[in-house]
Amino acid sequence: MQKKYLISLFLLVFVFGAVSLVSAEGYGTRKATATTTQRMSTTTREEKKTEMKEKRVEFQQSVAKRKVENTARVISATIMRLEKVVERIESRIAKIKSNGGNTAESEGFIAEAKAHLADAKTKVAVFAQIDLSSEKAQDNFERIRAAAKEAKDHIRMAHESLMKALRSLTNRAS
Repeated sequence: MQKKYLISLFLLVFVFGAVSLVSAEGYGTRKATATTTQRMSTTTREEKKTEMKEKRVEFQQSVAKRKVENTARVISATIMRLEKVVERIESRIAKIKSNGGNTAESEGFIAEAKAHLADAKTKVAVFAQIDLSSEKAQDNFERIRAAAKEAKDHIRMAHESLMKALRSLTNRAS
């Protein structure tokens, strides 16, 4: 009887020992596989992160470029409208001059307005060529605002000169 117990005990130890060895080997390979999978997921995560950053920067630069194009178009249209106003005021100056009126003051204001419009045109040309290569959108938009402000200031001064020219004409005519 003792012999049966010893043999069954020996078989049990052998079976559990074999099972534990096989399971230990499986655990080691699973752990190694998990570690390599984790490393691979970390690298793919980093790649995706850099790819997303590049896409975001590219999108922000395209938004800034569209803003520059739109602003340049609007400012150029404003300059063209003011040039048409200059032409109309010049025709009135010629009319008043032909009737013997004094238009020297108005002509001075018109010359000043033309100079400001020419400066605004050059600022718009420079503005359209702005470097938008910064990765920070805020830097790009600050450059856009600064360049647009210069052109708008010249337009504002040209408008004031045109108003002064028109006032001096109406004062002379009446």
